[in-house]
Amino acid sequence: MVLKDADLINQYNEAPKKLAEALSGLHDSDLDKKRAEGKWSIREIAHHIIECDLNYFQINRYALADTGAKFIFNEFDPNTWNKTMDHSTRSLQLELQLFNIMREYIAYLCSSLPNALDRVLIHQDGKATVRDAIKHDIQHANHHIEQILETKRIHHL
Repeated sequence: MVLKDADLINQYNEAPKKLAEALSGLHDSDLDKKRAEGKWSIREIAHHIIECDLNYFQINRYALADTGAKFIFNEFDPNTWNKTMDHSTRSLQLELQLFNIMREYIAYLCSSLPNALDRVLIHQDGKATVRDAIKHDIQHANHHIEQILETKRIHHL
């Protein structure tokens, strides 16, 4: 099924609410639960979603502002960021607010700029439209939110 642009933007903008719902009712100690040994904790997964979205935010803004221009991605190793940004112990409160405002802002731009979803980003691996990027962002967040829900089921939370 192909989503209409307005539905795609709405789905994109729902991720912060879905993440907040997945985290709802959890105590701070619950955030340290993992699906299995060697997997990230709920807290680490939530930080990862938002850290990636910070990258996606900049990529989407760049494509919206200067369509067709080349954008060079920095290498991003999530395990390095998990460790160096201390995801295993940091609070999620500020990041959840940030996630909400980033998604709201990009959704606003996509709804108000002419042909926003058709604007293009060129990168070292090819090119993508903002529509493609938004679809990727939705999939990424939903994938990791499902991991949080799976962890909650495993631990009966």
